[in-house]
Amino acid sequence: MKKTTLTTVLLAVCLSLLVVNTSNAQELLYEVPLQTQVQSSSKIIEGKVISKASFWDNDHHNIYTVNTVEVYKIFKGQSITETIEIITPGGTVGSESEIVTPSLTLNIGDLGVFMLHNNDVSLTNNSTQATFKPFASSQGFYKYNLNNNTVHNPFQAKEGITSTFYNQIRTLTNHTAILEVSDFDVDAIFESNNANRNGNGTTSITSFAPTTLNGGVKDQLTITGAGFGATEGTVEFRDANAGGEDNMGTPVYYAALSTQIVSWSNTEIIVEVPSRAGTGDIRVTTNGGGSSDVSSQTLTVFYSQINPSNGTNAFSSQHFDTNGNGGYTWQMFTDFDANASAKASFLRAFDTWVCTTGINWEIGAVTTTDVIASDGINIIRFDNGTELPQGVLGRCTSRFGSCGGLEAVVTELDIVFNDTFTGSLSALSWEYGPGTATGFEVDFESVAVHELGHGHQLAHIIDSGEVMHYSIANGQNSRDLGASDLAGGTNVMNTNINTSVCSQPQMTYSACSTLGVDESVLIENISVFPNPAKNSLNIRNASSISIENMSIYDVRGRHIFTESGDTSNNLNTINVSQLNSGVYFIKIQMDHLTISKKFIVE
Repeated sequence: MKKTTLTTVLLAVCLSLLVVNTSNAQELLYEVPLQTQVQSSSKIIEGKVISKASFWDNDHHNIYTVNTVEVYKIFKGQSITETIEIITPGGTVGSESEIVTPSLTLNIGDLGVFMLHNNDVSLTNNSTQATFKPFASSQGFYKYNLNNNTVHNPFQAKEGITSTFYNQIRTLTNHTAILEVSDFDVDAIFESNNANRNGNGTTSITSFAPTTLNGGVKDQLTITGAGFGATEGTVEFRDANAGGEDNMGTPVYYAALSTQIVSWSNTEIIVEVPSRAGTGDIRVTTNGGGSSDVSSQTLTVFYSQINPSNGTNAFSSQHFDTNGNGGYTWQMFTDFDANASAKASFLRAFDTWVCTTGINWEIGAVTTTDVIASDGINIIRFDNGTELPQGVLGRCTSRFGSCGGLEAVVTELDIVFNDTFTGSLSALSWEYGPGTATGFEVDFESVAVHELGHGHQLAHIIDSGEVMHYSIANGQNSRDLGASDLAGGTNVMNTNINTSVCSQPQMTYSACSTLGVDESVLIENISVFPNPAKNSLNIRNASSISIENMSIYDVRGRHIFTESGDTSNNLNTINVSQLNSGVYFIKIQMDHLTISKKFIVE
């Protein structure tokens, strides 16, 4: 069964799903076959990313990243210079960041085959180099793994780079010859890597703790073992955006930034769990790549939050009061608003978050603005023509601003949906509900809930029972928040309402459609203390609030116990002395309102 993944956005991430009965869709993509990519690309090259920098477009609508790629071979197209530029959406310029999901994100050192077409975006860098865009977004990059001689994109994985993949491209282009631009031998590097790996096994991971953590919130993992070396190497986690593995079951890893490595010695490493980390084993590689080891233990990443990054640092981000009413106002473009079924489906997804976590989002007046741009409009719209790359079902863009520290605020959120399915998967269609999707139908509400989760600043996880799981298939319905979705959203909201960043006004809880304004304000008057707690946890509520019961859950969402509230008292006390040290959540039930708060037991 082919796998696809949802992938998250201007630092935020939006829309993901699977798109055929026998296929999962990755990163809100549907599969574009290799044959279509080869035929539609104006140029196909093998190369490696050697540098990258981000710039605004000339209209100051969006940020793009210019990836300078050293060219090794040309499979299709005329001869070009030894380096070219490949333009991808999103990036960081000064204090402003943008993340677009799904889209291709490249790192320095990424090596493989690029399916390209001519770039049509004018940037402020005024480059004179040949510039291109990836065809079919992230599907247009086939990344090499020279340790096991495989190549993969979000949907396909192949073993034998030169023996299988090269020959497939030759056949589809009708060219037996490959134009050599630079001296680069894939087979020689694979054989060398094999020899080095087989002759050096000095690195050994003995254990790590804790075994359950959260990504993107500076949770620290301590790794113990031997042979790590005195000089910092790399720590890699299963890549949540790829489901942790490719379609052949080969692990796909994502490396923590150097700034996320807290300490490194020959026998112990302490590292912050990055935003993109997913559940699975971890891999430690020594400086220079001389030796590596994979853990026998599995790390569970319960939930994860989005971190904007400039490539050196990862920034904590949060919402604030942008509209003077405690939060954000979203606006539908006229054609989206006119589609009654799509609008109703989106609003159900919208209320799922607003009425559960209390995030302060509201729907404003219909707008005639029909563009994704940094314009202060949090827009909801369908795309126009071929605006979205082939294979992309929808995109969420998150925009961020920072003020000199390592914190950022979400300045704008935009979502665009593909209005039609085309190509080989034209049998697919949106199911707007309220009935559930079956067969070749893609559930619009499930996709919207997931993408709004990215707007909530939640990143992908690997847990098929949760909304923020990296993928969803056609015929699958995932509309209800799970334990990790709720825990992650609650943690975001606790930061939103309790912390002020960059001198911006704090977000307040929403006035959900099922709540009165007075009730939504009262939940701010519930406090949980002390935090951390050792023996007792106190819950103090305003005199106008009556607590019915209080339930405790561990960080994995497992129910521990429930106690009834004392409706005659404004102070409830729970004995937590029997709980092990760690992170927990308390769900407080009040009449028709439930809120959750995080606390720590020492």
